[in-house]
Formats: sequence, C-alpha cells, structure tokens
Amino acid sequence: MTSSIVTAPARRLVFLAFAIVCWLAPLPAQAGDFALSLAPPRFELTANPGQTVRGVAELANAADTAADLRFETAEWDLTPDGGVVLGNTLKPDSCRPWVSIERRQTVLQAKGQLRYRFEVTPPADTPPMECRFAIVISSNEQRLSPADGVSVPVVAQLALIVYVTVGDIKPNLRIVKVDVADINGTPTPVLMVENTGLAHGRLSAFLRGKDAKGVLREFAPATLPILPGETRRIALNVDKGGDAIEARERPEQPGREADPIAFPLTISGTINDSVSSFQFDGVFEP
Repeated sequence: MTSSIVTAPARRLVFLAFAIVCWLAPLPAQAGDFALSLAPPRFELTANPGQTVRGVAELANAADTAADLRFETAEWDLTPDGGVVLGNTLKPDSCRPWVSIERRQTVLQAKGQLRYRFEVTPPADTPPMECRFAIVISSNEQRLSPADGVSVPVVAQLALIVYVTVGDIKPNLRIVKVDVADINGTPTPVLMVENTGLAHGRLSAFLRGKDAKGVLREFAPATLPILPGETRRIALNVDKGGDAIEARERPEQPGREADPIAFPLTISGTINDSVSSFQFDGVFEP
C-alpha cells in the first residue's frame, strides 16, 4: 500500500434520515445527477491478530457530470426489517481504529471509474472476534424539489459494509420458532433464528411447501445476516424461479396473479446455516 492510505478520523458524520440498504443502487434523478454504483456491496475478510488485510472496491459514476465524493468510516446496525442504520459514535468494541482508508475526498469524473482501497490491521493481542464497520461514500449537498416552490437539501450516500473475521470463529445458528408474519400486507412464513456464535451467519436453502389447498411452491430464506448475539426474523419467500412446480399442477394464465397461500403451510427441505446443513420440517399457521 502507498502512503496515500490515511487513518479514518472519528469526526461527526451527517446522515440522511432514511435507512441505507446493504446492496446499493443510484438515487433517483430527482436528487440531482448522482448515479454512483458500488461493487462489491460488501466485503467478508479474514485476518489474524497483527495481520493487515486489504480490500478494493470499484466505484462507477454513470452520470453526465462529475461527482464530488467524501469518504468516512461508520458504525452500523441492522433494523428488524433488514435496513442499515449508520452512526459515528464509536461502540465499546469498535474496530474502526484499526481501519485505514485511501482518501477522504475525491472527484469522480462523469462516466468514470475508481478503485478505492482500504486496509484493516487488528492489533497483535486481539481476541477472536468479528470486526464490522462501514465505509460511507457521500456526495455534496444537493437540492431536491418534490413540489413547486419547495426545495429540500439532501446528501446522497452509499455504504460499503465490511466484515473481518479475526481468529477461528464461526456462527452458531438455531431456529427457535416458526411463525407467520404480516410483511408488506402479505402473510409470510418466517423463521426466528438465534445466533450464539461469534461471527455472523446466513441461511440458504431451497424448500418445498404445500398449503391447505394442496398448492405446491418453492421457498427460499431471505439472505439477511444474523449477527452474533441476536435473534432475527428471516422470511421464507416464494421462489419465483421455482414456480414450475406449481405450474405442473395448475398452469398459470397470462396476467393471472398467484393465489395467496392458504394456511396451514407445510415446508420441508435442507437448510445450510453457514457451517453445516440439516433437514428442516415445519408447519406454519397464523
């Protein structure tokens, strides 16, 4: 790494009053000509105490004008519905002092691309733990005009989420409850998942379900991370790519909405919990 890497300061950040999702897209055109994309949207790195690990993110500006960008590190937490809440105050176990970023400010030219580097160095005496932080990329303040005569200042932001596993740690996920929850007005099967490990984990699976009317569907769990020490609601969403199962039973007509799930719903299949796989069988009933 070159001497252009600088330690991120712990000064106050100003954030928008809305959640920033972990996979990020450009803001709408009404918020000026901010059209920045970020890849990858997150890093999952591994380090030993005293070892430096590095990451490089790719930024692209699809707008016809240059973007004046600022970079800061931040703490982050997940809301119950999976939104990301950012904050500047150091948490008691924060690893942000270990983080160095390439630069605090730059101009990304129209239609231009930028490789942005960062590095993390856990101290030599760091116990096994998971380091989590965000790198927040902010534009200059712009004016949003939602109505005639109304002008609102906004700051467009992206957040790059970073996990660093220090030492030999793993998640320990356990399904503690199956339930049905109202999500966006739709009754949805959900799993309550507890993580008693020291690292975050995610569920992955392709599950088959049969509802009270005999309709067959395939389900996949939401890919939200379950952080150490938390219990998180994970929705089992109908896998649109798996509708062929139902189609074989009851061919769909063009433009026809899929039938709502008739509970009780029985779901079974194999789930991977980031460490191992296990057989799952559950009955979901409001």
